[in-house]
Amino acid sequence: MFNERDALRLRLEQLNHTEITVIREFQKERNQIYAKLRELDGANQLPSVNKKSSLIELASATAQKFKEVNKHSRTEKSSFMLNTKEQIHRSKTSIHREAALKVLNTYKEGIRGTDLRVEIEKETGIPIMNMTTFMQGLMKHHPEVKKPDRGRYKLSKEQELISEKSFK
Repeated sequence: MFNERDALRLRLEQLNHTEITVIREFQKERNQIYAKLRELDGANQLPSVNKKSSLIELASATAQKFKEVNKHSRTEKSSFMLNTKEQIHRSKTSIHREAALKVLNTYKEGIRGTDLRVEIEKETGIPIMNMTTFMQGLMKHHPEVKKPDRGRYKLSKEQELISEKSFK
C-alpha cells in the first residue's frame, strides 16, 4: 500500500524528469535560434555558443549588434531624423508635426489620415499613438492644416507658400 510519503516522493521524481526534459527542449531551441542568427549574420559576428560564454554575454553582444544595425538603418531611412543629442531636446510631437507638415506639403490635393500616419512614421521612425489627437493638436498649432472631408487632411491654399518657404 502506498502511503502519502511514497506518493510525494514519486511525484517529485516525476517533476524532476519533466523539468530535465523541458530544460533540454529549451536548450535545443536556443541552439537553433543561435544557429539561425549566425546564418543571418553571415560573418558569424555573434560570439560562438560554448561553455565559456554566459547567456548574459551573449545577450549583451546581441543587443550591441542590434543597436549598431538600428543606428545605421535610422540614419539611412530618412534625412529628417536628428542625431541623438538634438533629439533629446525635442519632443516626439514636435518631430511628428514637422514631418506631417512636410508630407502635407508634398500632397497638394490632400491625403487620407491613415496614409499620412504611415508616411509620418516612415519619415520619423517613431509611432503615433493616437492619430486623431495628434492631428487635432497639429491643426491647433498650424491653422493652415485643414480637414476638408472625413479622414482627409491638406494644407490650405493661402498657407502653402508660407510652408514651402519654411522648409527651404
